[in-house]
Amino acid sequence: MARILVIDDEPDICFILKTFLTRDGHTVDTAENGKLGIQLTEVNDYDLVVTDMIMPEMDGLEVIAALKARPQAPRIIALTGGSERLDRSLLLSTAKAMRADKVIAKPIDMKVLRAAVDEVLAG
Repeated sequence: MARILVIDDEPDICFILKTFLTRDGHTVDTAENGKLGIQLTEVNDYDLVVTDMIMPEMDGLEVIAALKARPQAPRIIALTGGSERLDRSLLLSTAKAMRADKVIAKPIDMKVLRAAVDEVLAG
């Protein structure tokens, strides 16, 4: 199966996604913000990065830009529920324009997530 990095500033989301993806047979690491996530990608090879969009330190758009600038960029799924100041659909369309492989709105439907992970990993 795949090696996946989940980046989200909500510990409960990281725990739930790690548990869910691990049960599907994947090896999963987590990071609490984009800066730590990028640091993990510098020492580990990931097939897929699942990143939240609104986070401290480094947001999801910065994560996408940093990863897609690499010659061997991992696949990326962007997640967001939006915020008071930023519309969810605008964030998701921006992530897609920045070459995120898939975008998913929060709250996350696990069937949708599983299908997205399978689709993105299949290439």
